[in-house]
Amino acid sequence: MCSAPKKPYYEALPASLQPFHYDLTISSIDVKQEIFKGVVEIQLKVIEEADELHLNYRDLEVSKDGIVVELVNGSGESTPVQITSLQEFKKKEFFVIKFDQTLKPSGDDSYVKVTLNYDGIVQTNMAGFYKSGYVEDGEERFMLSTQFEATDARRAFPCLDEPLLKATFKVKLEVPKEWIALGNTPVESIVEKEDINLYTFEKTPIMSTYLLAWAVGDFEYIESFTKDTYEDDKPLPVRIYTTKGGNHLENAKLASEIAPKIVDFFSRIFEIKYPLRKLDLIAVHSFSHNAMENWGLITYRSTALLYSEEKSDPSYKQKVAYVIAHELAHQWFGNLVTMKWWDELWLNEGFATWVGYVAVDYLFPEWDSFSIFVSDSLQQALALDGLRNSHPIEVPVIDALDIDQVFDAISYLKGASTILMISNYLGTELFLKGVALYLNKNKFSNATSHDLWDSIGEVSKKPIDQIMNEWIKKIGYPIVDVSLEPTSNSLVLKQARFLNGGDVTSEENETKWWIPLNISSGKESVESIVDSFESETLIIDNFPLASKFFKLNKDITGVYRVNYSTEILENNILPYYNQLSTRDKVGLIADASATSIAGNNSTISLLKLIKSIKNQLGNNYVVWLELGRNIDILLTNFAGEKDSILSQSLTDFVRSVYENKASELIDEYDSNGDNSDFLKVKLRSDVLSHAGLLSIPKVEEFAVKLFNQWVSTNKIDPSLRSFIFSTVVHSKEFTKDQFEAIFKEITHPTSLDSREVALGALGHISNEILAEQLISKLLNPEIIPIMDSHYLGIPLSKNAVTKNSFLDFFLNNYEQFYKLMSTNMVVLDRFIRFTLGNYNSIEIRDRIENFFKGKDVHGFERSLNLVLDNIKINHNWYNRDNEEIEKFLL
Repeated sequence: MCSAPKKPYYEALPASLQPFHYDLTISSIDVKQEIFKGVVEIQLKVIEEADELHLNYRDLEVSKDGIVVELVNGSGESTPVQITSLQEFKKKEFFVIKFDQTLKPSGDDSYVKVTLNYDGIVQTNMAGFYKSGYVEDGEERFMLSTQFEATDARRAFPCLDEPLLKATFKVKLEVPKEWIALGNTPVESIVEKEDINLYTFEKTPIMSTYLLAWAVGDFEYIESFTKDTYEDDKPLPVRIYTTKGGNHLENAKLASEIAPKIVDFFSRIFEIKYPLRKLDLIAVHSFSHNAMENWGLITYRSTALLYSEEKSDPSYKQKVAYVIAHELAHQWFGNLVTMKWWDELWLNEGFATWVGYVAVDYLFPEWDSFSIFVSDSLQQALALDGLRNSHPIEVPVIDALDIDQVFDAISYLKGASTILMISNYLGTELFLKGVALYLNKNKFSNATSHDLWDSIGEVSKKPIDQIMNEWIKKIGYPIVDVSLEPTSNSLVLKQARFLNGGDVTSEENETKWWIPLNISSGKESVESIVDSFESETLIIDNFPLASKFFKLNKDITGVYRVNYSTEILENNILPYYNQLSTRDKVGLIADASATSIAGNNSTISLLKLIKSIKNQLGNNYVVWLELGRNIDILLTNFAGEKDSILSQSLTDFVRSVYENKASELIDEYDSNGDNSDFLKVKLRSDVLSHAGLLSIPKVEEFAVKLFNQWVSTNKIDPSLRSFIFSTVVHSKEFTKDQFEAIFKEITHPTSLDSREVALGALGHISNEILAEQLISKLLNPEIIPIMDSHYLGIPLSKNAVTKNSFLDFFLNNYEQFYKLMSTNMVVLDRFIRFTLGNYNSIEIRDRIENFFKGKDVHGFERSLNLVLDNIKINHNWYNRDNEEIEKFLL
């Protein structure tokens, strides 16, 4: 008999009755009326005395008359338990069934069986059991699927909707005869009736409610197989499902090719074979996220699963490969072994992010994936974690709306970055041995961070739990100031918490992180000096590289920033710039930018760095990527007044960075148009996209030429679609006809990704009349699907022409935005987080803060605080450096 667990700090259901099996039947699905009926039978063990049962629900109708409770003994005989009352607590998303007796724990095979009949809603908000509309042959059609993470299984059936309360599930679905149904497990039987089929699926492994899934629709699939063998010593069948029609199956070939390879790869490195008998990946037409790792039935946004070699931007090939790898990693890390509560969400997401990159690097080593990780994922994590209102990787989560807010760059990207750091310190192979031990120890169960560190420590013989404690439990990360004592040649290192605003207080600066130094000189690490430190100050006497090239944090595997003294930068690093690895060049640019924002250095130092390296960038895509990202931050903050001298002079400076390279790439493209080199194609797209917004005549002419060819022939190089659209949109010569041609890609997309690309491009609009029309479309989900609204909102909030009108429109129409987006709070949280922080005025900060006073912000309060923090930082940065920048540039 299990002992009663300790009462948790969060809003959990009472632990007296714990489920071990669900039988669930979904029937009478009416897509037009958006309703269905359900019956769920829950089998529960009595852990401690109880006279009531708490069950989660949302948007479901239950009644006392529709509930039957029975005690079942070890022989299968049942005794009814009378229900005295049913109490509903809809705001807290649970109800309570009161019994006429107290149930007592029993050590035998007896259990409680609760059968509930209920009515449900087919959702339209991409949460719970919901429908997606799409058009095929001019006719509107629908598919149905589920999205239960984090707490939306309760929208589909009454349940104990917590990750710790694992159970097995047997699902039955009644669906129209012309449709097929999919579940987590293979189909056990299909019973044909007059106009419907009853699908029964095999019983699932023990798992959490948020991983249960089904999908219903007019589907077809492409199938491939693993090379290694699995259940019954046979290769595992991997199917990619899409709705029928279009060219979907052709676009599923990439996924069908790589998914089996990734399953084999993970089965080997985790030392556990994929545990289910089948694996389905399905494209869902409406999806708020990129994907969801439902065990055996993974659901995807179309642009995260399908890819066309002829029509898709190559960026989406990278996206598809990574998202497939990420979700497949969850089949072990999250599904097989699950966190106990959502405060350790990072255990799922941080690990899947890191090992997703490992898998992509295994499949496509030529992509240099971990350099991209350092530029994209690590820097995004550091940017968020440098805000005062960030949160630790492991963060208290009280209720359902708190959960959605931790699906952010801290849980995913800082989590992944700390794993990269410790795996690099130990060696990836040894680290993965520890991971395999963790998975084998805890399979089909729940675990914590401590369990992971214990297993890795057991293998590595190092105190991993102690080393990682501050990284996981404490907010923020350090900056290491580096200087040389000229008389003694001593290297002096000092760590302190880094804040983007540079205003860290003594109370905020108490953490001392374990920092792996990874000092390098040339291509090799210099391990014989010092490998790490965790004190406030470290002095390395008679530093042997004092007069040579050296740098800390080789390949940027440590989660910290480095601030070199001017002398070290000028004498020990910049003269050796070409000896730096790609990742080290990325780190140099990123740290220079971050320290200029914080005030550790002047922005002039960043501009001087850019000026010194701009002719040494060559064809290194990732370095251009990082440079472009930080230039965008500069322009957003200092070129926000479109006609100011500062704006014009800064734009001229940035133009000098891009003009020659853009011209070279245009000439090269005109001469051969070669798209065979993946990174070269990405480089061309990135450089030309930046150059296209700088009013460079040759670049604009090139974009207009390709745009006109597209209008007349319907043909376009997908790798240049974003550049072409955004350049034409940004031009002062942008016409209404051009607007309508691009806007049609939103309403009638001609490729998988063209709606997302068109929305992002239109956000750069410079025509104020057309901009006003465009902004108003944000409130029309028939034109801009809610799941895609951020693709337009983000560039509008950064665009000097539209940022103020965008903000006015959002605040003036907030009630409508809230109504549209808050039924899936992830969408509203994401929209606010990535748009409202792109301002630098205290007046705007105060306006936003005052606007939300008295409003219900639960579900996005964390993001709102981050927004307010970011605007203040932008304001201080602008006020501190704008005059100095203007003088430097004139």
